[in-house]
Amino acid sequence: MTSAAAHPTAKRRRNSTTPVTVSDASAHVSLTENRLGTRASRLLITHVNKLELDDELVSLDEYVLTDLAHAVMLTRTGIFDAQHGRGIVQALLDLRSGNAAAILAADPEVGTLGLQIEQYLESVLGPKGRDIQRARSRIDQKATNWRLVNRASLTEVVEEMLQLSSEILATADRYSGAIMPGYTHLQHSQPTTIDHYLNAHYWAMSRSIDRLLDAYDRLNLSPLGGAAYSGTSWPINRTETAAYLGFDGPIPNARDAGLASLDMGAELAGVLAATLSAISRLASDLNYWSSSEVGLVRIDASLCGTSSMMPQKRNPMVLERIRGLAGVAVGWAASQLGVMHTATSTDVDQAYIHNLLPGQCAETVGAVGLLREVISTAEFDVPAMHISAGQYWSTASALADALVASHGLSFRDAHESVAHLVASHERAGVRRGELRNDLIKDKALKAFSASELRKILDPEAFVASRTSSGGTAVAARRELKNAASADLDDKKKRLQIRVDHVSEGLEQLLRDAQSITAQAVQSSTH
Repeated sequence: MTSAAAHPTAKRRRNSTTPVTVSDASAHVSLTENRLGTRASRLLITHVNKLELDDELVSLDEYVLTDLAHAVMLTRTGIFDAQHGRGIVQALLDLRSGNAAAILAADPEVGTLGLQIEQYLESVLGPKGRDIQRARSRIDQKATNWRLVNRASLTEVVEEMLQLSSEILATADRYSGAIMPGYTHLQHSQPTTIDHYLNAHYWAMSRSIDRLLDAYDRLNLSPLGGAAYSGTSWPINRTETAAYLGFDGPIPNARDAGLASLDMGAELAGVLAATLSAISRLASDLNYWSSSEVGLVRIDASLCGTSSMMPQKRNPMVLERIRGLAGVAVGWAASQLGVMHTATSTDVDQAYIHNLLPGQCAETVGAVGLLREVISTAEFDVPAMHISAGQYWSTASALADALVASHGLSFRDAHESVAHLVASHERAGVRRGELRNDLIKDKALKAFSASELRKILDPEAFVASRTSSGGTAVAARRELKNAASADLDDKKKRLQIRVDHVSEGLEQLLRDAQSITAQAVQSSTH
């Protein structure tokens, strides 16, 4: 970025007590100076203009495309005459095909990126280049670019989530049928299988993807043409510019077009936080299982760190990163809502939080990618899991069911009988679930033989007996697998439709732009 100090001809700013060099006095007067009769304060340039401009420059191509769509539409509707339109469209195509950042040499004293491009057009076309702002405002222009940038960022999150979901299902297939302990409150609950466990997490990912796509659809409406507040008297075609930029249509209300970004920021931040919460739950389980005390999962060494002092350490750092980011993300939506509640303008207040979203999307993509790598390389200790699955009375509910079925007891009475059995073993110091005949006092329980009790309490028999829809029996797990595979395929198609729609709009925009500029070539040959 070129600063004012880089220009050889400079003078001190009149309205600042601090010596600050500024651009050549012969340069075009800035929008602010033209209206207010004075140059902007150095502090305003440093702490407002530059912050906003730096964020916008990350999305320079989107800004150029927004201007191009606007210029093509103005030309095709006749608002620009053919020659005027050709000049602006060609200059924007040249800017996009070259090193746009170097060509613009953006100066924060000029203002936002839209004004930098306007200045470029003026340098190429003369005063007519400044006409790019006809029939629009910086408000709808900036809101449009904000949506383009965050649409691209959100698309990357969805793509990474789809890859994670695919890896979860692939890992479930590799460990299909392997018995593992289930936990609630970090205590043994009931046995399950690794594939059934991972399938459950798949559906959490599926809901996250649904939320992301729902947010995408609300985001994918065009503010362009809403102008400053009340629309414009020029006969613009907002539907055309929306299609060029890959939007599903224009935002209906002109005032809402510029202000619509406000609630979308909070929604996007909330959806990202919910997504990170979903992956953090899986990361937390893996983190616990990989501890030296539990040792049921081994995280690949390439995803671990060690200690500068303790040579034995193998720390699952990536899982800690995921969990930490999920905690931080809780505040993302809160900051959006806080600023939205008090904002009295469309871009100045909001700039402090709206421009954070692409980075937050990138952090989310990184966390999801880390978990995908963990899942694809993790080693589940299947023998240890099988042993653990049968311990700590994890199949006790099956014994209660057996009492109900064989003795006609209510489930609550059967539950109490088994609870007393477990308590008597705990008092005797038998805590891992080993059954001792001398501790069986309940008459109904005594009716079962030792072999019958072992069969009832067997973890494999328990898993096989859960035949209800969504359960752990073989047929139920097969249905879950097929349903998840079909669901994932559907989500991939839904995303592809949206990606294709954006690509088709851009292709049409470039075709129409080239058609406009080609007319100049045709005219010169006749």
